[in-house]
Amino acid sequence: MSNSAPFTILEIRTNDGLSLRSWQSKGDPEKKTFIFFHGNAGNAADRMPTMEILLQAGHSVVLAEYRGYGGNPGKPSEDKLIMDARLLMDEIIKQGVNEQDIILMGRSLGTGVATFLATEYDVAALVLISAFSSLPEVAAEYYPFFPVSLLMRDRFNNLDRIKNITAPLLVFHGEMDRIIPLPYGLKVYDAAQGKKAFIRLPGQGHNNLDMDQINLHVLKQLRL
Repeated sequence: MSNSAPFTILEIRTNDGLSLRSWQSKGDPEKKTFIFFHGNAGNAADRMPTMEILLQAGHSVVLAEYRGYGGNPGKPSEDKLIMDARLLMDEIIKQGVNEQDIILMGRSLGTGVATFLATEYDVAALVLISAFSSLPEVAAEYYPFFPVSLLMRDRFNNLDRIKNITAPLLVFHGEMDRIIPLPYGLKVYDAAQGKKAFIRLPGQGHNNLDMDQINLHVLKQLRL
């Protein structure tokens, strides 16, 4: 990781007795702390190289990991992921980080977790990458002949929750995204009430996003 601070394990104990490991790199305490929630593919450790620009700028980064991912025990569900994310947030705050100095970042599935947290904590900003309106709505695009909205237990309704968020919002979306098409990200953006910006990523899809480009935009847009 070039000259940036190394990542160390951040362990939390869940309410149902699991020990979950995420990753943390502490930077300048006077700067922001980014908490990143990854998508369905891969794991938190895979994201370490994509955070280099934020680390070089002196910010702290937490790569949140989920139960059932990255070698962690347990089975993921919407309720459980949200419960675990609350514990992670509270642990970061216990370390002395003011919640107003925390920037939540979510990508794909992680936008559901980050958006929920932004309804409960007074964070500095919310950054959504490849956001969806709700899981049933996106799934219905792929399975139009089945009652997906009735069958899907985990909904992650970003569209409803984004209306209750007051933190500045940045939404990034690849114009060539075929898994969560661009209109879904725009739908979430349009529903947001506060200060916001939408950044289209030409030529980029769902899995080939240029995170260096995104993080540079984040630093510029938020004047960090």
